[in-house]
Amino acid sequence: MLVQPNPEIALQLMPERAVYWPRLQTLFVADLHLGRVFPPRTIVATLQRLQALIEQCLVRRVVFLGDLFHMRQRYHEDVVAPFCDWRMRSPDVDMWLVRGNHERAMGDPPSACQLQCVDPGIQLDQLTLLHEPRMTAQFAVCAHLHPCVLLPSQRAVAETAACFVWGAQYLVLPAFEDSVPGRVVARRFDEQYIAIRHHSLVHLS
Repeated sequence: MLVQPNPEIALQLMPERAVYWPRLQTLFVADLHLGRVFPPRTIVATLQRLQALIEQCLVRRVVFLGDLFHMRQRYHEDVVAPFCDWRMRSPDVDMWLVRGNHERAMGDPPSACQLQCVDPGIQLDQLTLLHEPRMTAQFAVCAHLHPCVLLPSQRAVAETAACFVWGAQYLVLPAFEDSVPGRVVARRFDEQYIAIRHHSLVHLS
């Protein structure tokens, strides 16, 4: 499914909770929160999912839209080490980290992570990169909200599904790590919602 706010930007939504921009061979992911869930093999599994997308799409750049790690006070070696090991598998792929609220609290990750850390609001071609959503002059990709919607279900309660939120000037990505709690968004008439259900995208009317 494509989000195309103008002729120069065509963003491919992926049921793996990522967005790919083919023209720039750039993959966007949000809110991995590595370290929130242990043991370390959980971190490895998340990074393996990301590696599969890098190889599938022939990615030249990965942009993490903030909150890459989830720790208190300091970066822990048992969380950072698996990331550094994984990073070495793709030395030719540029990796950017848009600073989010966790990076503001913790500081940038260790240099061994080989990340280019940038402030929110930086431009990539005609796209603005953010962590927290806000209105900008150009179309923006954002994170932070961990958006979800409620879907009808045969069970007694509605099913919660991660979703993309597409507004006139922004696209909010779901958290890439599916164990990160989501927040049910209040649906608005001026936004479109693309839910992820059973590894497929569902455009909600």
